[in-house]
Amino acid sequence: MSKTSQPIRIELLKQLKSNVNSFAFTPTESKREAVQKSIEALQGFLEAIEVVAAKPKASKRKPTKAVKRPKRTSEAGLELAQAKGGIGIGEAKKVKVVSAIDGGSPRVHEARVGIPAPEPKAKKKMILEVFTLLDGETPQAAVRRRRLEQEQERTALEAEALMSDAPEFDESPF
Repeated sequence: MSKTSQPIRIELLKQLKSNVNSFAFTPTESKREAVQKSIEALQGFLEAIEVVAAKPKASKRKPTKAVKRPKRTSEAGLELAQAKGGIGIGEAKKVKVVSAIDGGSPRVHEARVGIPAPEPKAKKKMILEVFTLLDGETPQAAVRRRRLEQEQERTALEAEALMSDAPEFDESPF
């Protein structure tokens, strides 16, 4: 298709669209004839274009089958494979690196020590042992509730200690 035929094709399509829309909203015989003329003009344009033979499409690659490794039947072969890859031998333990001086987060140019890090499930169990969540209670609300309970316990103990040191009414000189 040449570049000069591009504007002609576009104009023919615009004209056909305009005529069809005009006829669809207010159908009259003259508008029907205008649509027919636009269609005939577009057909004449299409017939004038030379059809080129289609190129053969490239064939798709066929998927290759994966090569299966033979199964190890002997225990010695399995142990050997595990030893080579380090698979299944012991459990990997997570280590947290801390400062050797104060046990906090390590700083640059400071001695460091690795300590075993607790498992996430263990952390969660420890938290659940400390805080019992009520129905529909968030962990933040449980922490707040626990702090209030501790504050009440502390004030009750202080009050009891003050009361035990105070003189009895019978012993009072007044």
